[in-house]
Amino acid sequence: NIENVKINSIGDNISDYFKMAAKKKNLDLIIASDDDVPNEILTDQQKVEQIVKNFMSNALKFTKEGSIKLHFHMSDKDATAKSILCVSVIDTGIGIPKDKQSAIFEAFQQADGSISRKFGGTGLGLSISRELARLLGGSIKLKSEEGVGSDFTFYLPLNENAQVTTDKRQVSYPKKDKMVKVASKAQTISKSNETMFDESRPDFIDDDHDNISESDQVILVIEDDPTFAKILYDQCHDRGFKCISSPTGEYGIVVADKITPSAVILDIKLPGIDGWKVLDLLKENPNTRHIPVHIMSGGEETISATSKGAIGYLTKPIQKGVLDEAFSKINSFINKDGGNLLLVEDNEDLRKSIKILVGDNNVDITDASTGTEAIDLLTTNNFDCMILDLGLGDMSGFELIEKINKLDINRPPIIVYTGKDLSREENELLEKYAESIIIKGVKSEERLLDETALFMHRVVSEMPKEQKVVINNMHSNEDVFKDKKVLIVDDDMRNIFALKKVLSDHNMIVSRADNGKVALDIIKSKPNFDVILMDIMMPEMDGYETMKEIRKIPTQKNVPIIALTAKAMKEDRQKCIEAGANEYMSKPIVIEKLLSLLRVWLYK
Repeated sequence: NIENVKINSIGDNISDYFKMAAKKKNLDLIIASDDDVPNEILTDQQKVEQIVKNFMSNALKFTKEGSIKLHFHMSDKDATAKSILCVSVIDTGIGIPKDKQSAIFEAFQQADGSISRKFGGTGLGLSISRELARLLGGSIKLKSEEGVGSDFTFYLPLNENAQVTTDKRQVSYPKKDKMVKVASKAQTISKSNETMFDESRPDFIDDDHDNISESDQVILVIEDDPTFAKILYDQCHDRGFKCISSPTGEYGIVVADKITPSAVILDIKLPGIDGWKVLDLLKENPNTRHIPVHIMSGGEETISATSKGAIGYLTKPIQKGVLDEAFSKINSFINKDGGNLLLVEDNEDLRKSIKILVGDNNVDITDASTGTEAIDLLTTNNFDCMILDLGLGDMSGFELIEKINKLDINRPPIIVYTGKDLSREENELLEKYAESIIIKGVKSEERLLDETALFMHRVVSEMPKEQKVVINNMHSNEDVFKDKKVLIVDDDMRNIFALKKVLSDHNMIVSRADNGKVALDIIKSKPNFDVILMDIMMPEMDGYETMKEIRKIPTQKNVPIIALTAKAMKEDRQKCIEAGANEYMSKPIVIEKLLSLLRVWLYK
């Protein structure tokens, strides 16, 4: 996202982010900029700050006294020096020996135990930072002396010819006083999963907002481009649908919760909360999670839309024929009765138990015991969802997925449900082609029920009582997350800040520890945590040792522990489980997946 960025704003943001942590460690935090540094540059501010935050976090972690300095200066290396901005983070910390300096940039460097003990947790962040720097056309250099300190410098070439692209679309919103007045007068604040949005309707295109009856099929269009919103409005009318348009995700959530539309057409790049957050909120709310959502956006799909519950994704500009296909898909979801599920599992007893778990009168389950049988069924039938075990008799689940992707069919969302320990390569392959991966084990049945209901767009209120209770409890923030006590054990302050913000927003009570020894002291003084999030790579006492010590405490034998680690190898998962973890998640953490795991383990 290249735009005009003020150097001062980067410095201010970094200062605001780290000043309290520096003060707590009695370190001087210095922000300095040389006179020849330009006031503005063309770059991606978020990515630049991500790199600098990584440098700062490591500096804080390994500096016990002295200072940390963020210094903006111009390079004086060569003839092109005037076009290279240097962003340096200089500390007076422990420093890094020359023979270890290249190793700390390696994401999964564990060959030398002394590196992991002394510099645990630096590798993945620095590896990502180096890749971000490369994508921005720059590089990262390290100068360090053991016992003296370190200087991490990001060299950023300044492209004077770069063009800033701006979105010229205009959306008119009510003035703030009008919004306050409307909300206060009628108390019209929508509560959807504890996310509060003003119900004041933004000024936008004319639509059917005031012309809806109970018998109408309504499509909600969440799109801030008035021209495209009008096109979609006309298309809805041509097909017999009423249409309500919202230029913001916030108001779209209010409308969806209030009228339960037949379908939603969703843009991703919205003012305020973006389309991905809107999709998450719709799918977390039992009242709206069954509504089919089709995404139409100006950007390339960067996340698997179907894995988050969308029925399709189109990239703008959208041609007439493709738009017809999208409406045809929407119409088929709206008018279908029940759903069709394909169950591919070679164990007959497991097939029976899964049918009992996810089935009811509105779900037609077809089972297959082999990959060949599954392919035959997929080529002759349409399925809304597919559950796949990886251990089949005639071929592996991986082979079956590869064969399915070569078929000229409307492929259903695939839920991999397996007891197999996955290698890093296997996990990456499945994440590329499957919408969900569930490892069989404790509470995996609840997750399987939840995922099948999501992909089959089942109406929660119409599900059997036992299933409805499970789904509602798993997605009710008030019941599952409210006042639950969580301990985050992580030596990376950015991770702690990010996780604390998310979990606090879900009404959890968050405590934190920056290493294993501190975590043990906290647990012994307050042994009443409902769940523990445990980083693995930490200095002083790593996550493995910490979990083993926690499990020795009688009151902590059954407290759920979720291991969070940058390592993603099969043996690492097993090592976490053996050390005492109940679940394992590889970094970078996907918040939706973490919340899903927490719902499972906090659900009583």
